[in-house]
Amino acid sequence: MRRSALLWIVVFVAASALPVAHGGPASAGDRAYEHVRVLAGMGPRVAGTLTERRGAEYIASQLRAYGYHAEVVSFPFPYFETRQVALELSGPQPLRLDARALFYSPSTPGPIRAQVVAAGRGLPSDFAGTDVRGRIVLVERGDITFFEKVDNASRAGAVAVIVYNHQPGLVVGTLGRVTSIPAVMISQEEGQRLLGMVRAGPVTATLLVDTINEQRPSWNVIGSVAGPGERRLVIGGHMDSVEGSPGANDNASGVGAMLEAARLLRQQPPRVAPEFVAFGAEELGLFGSFAYANGDRIRGVVGMINLDMVGVGERLLIGNGGGDPRLVEAGLEAARAMGIRIEQRRMGASDHVAFERAGIPVAFLHRPDDPNYHTPQDTADKVRPELLDPVVRLAVAIARSGAAAASTPSRAAMDLASPARR
Repeated sequence: MRRSALLWIVVFVAASALPVAHGGPASAGDRAYEHVRVLAGMGPRVAGTLTERRGAEYIASQLRAYGYHAEVVSFPFPYFETRQVALELSGPQPLRLDARALFYSPSTPGPIRAQVVAAGRGLPSDFAGTDVRGRIVLVERGDITFFEKVDNASRAGAVAVIVYNHQPGLVVGTLGRVTSIPAVMISQEEGQRLLGMVRAGPVTATLLVDTINEQRPSWNVIGSVAGPGERRLVIGGHMDSVEGSPGANDNASGVGAMLEAARLLRQQPPRVAPEFVAFGAEELGLFGSFAYANGDRIRGVVGMINLDMVGVGERLLIGNGGGDPRLVEAGLEAARAMGIRIEQRRMGASDHVAFERAGIPVAFLHRPDDPNYHTPQDTADKVRPELLDPVVRLAVAIARSGAAAASTPSRAAMDLASPARR
């Protein structure tokens, strides 16, 4: 298996070196897109799988080719896999719904047959006065986390939860950790149809969920020219994708932009040493970035630029979770100077969160409008090189900014890396 994996990597590395199809000099966006094409061509890079590892080896090989010391660092995380999900409504005309297990849902002990009861958005108040004991609860996405919805339903005595999307289509979310009862997701369209049926009269459903929840390794890829403890600016994005999705925009686009920024910054190094990190197991709960931020490597990190979903959608956002604004402001200034349209927003739920919690200034670049998010249609042909180009240029500009050069490691980051915390 090792020989075939290495041969596979060589083939894709060679493929990525091919010139862009339109001819002429390649732009930063063109070069970033070549990495998107290679990574998405591997298929779904689900955390903890051989394909994610192949993606890691490809990224490491590119960083080494640019002159960085690159290593693939493993860390343990709770692996999740869906084997089978089936959700069928009983009646004169049985109806089968397209249900997906929420990440970290436990299995059902065989098929569960129970009445479906609606409970709003799964808030504690939605269960007041509603008897859900022994029943399957239907709730809408929004207001609180998936885990909280399922936990509230479990405490009220439900045997399973169906969550329907609060916008058109179907996405798959994560519970963050294993819950006490199974939970599945359906589309807004199917959810509203089911809600109408429940309001019209009793509805019985049969639900089968078969999943794997176990400990496995995932990997972070780290490319650097600085030694341990030296001042470094992290530029990163996650390399894993969700089940069933090639993950071209989410997030081969961010990794491709990161790799092109690495190439450019190696040619003209900034004043603070850049470190490039492709994080594993982001989709299941930011495990890779927290493994990095809670370890020794956080010592010396003065800032972090996160690139996630940057190749689809006209709107480009920059922001963080409300912490130190210096890198965000540097990005806004650079965008104005380069004539790049950008909006500032407060944003979480990606790998910058782990660094921001350590007191490190962060800037998150993101395009929010992707109709193929977390679907099998998230393929390389949907990603546009001309949208990657400004993201690469902004990441490079922030890395070269005075804000990055003037930053010092935070006290929180130093405390996280101290022997007393380990």
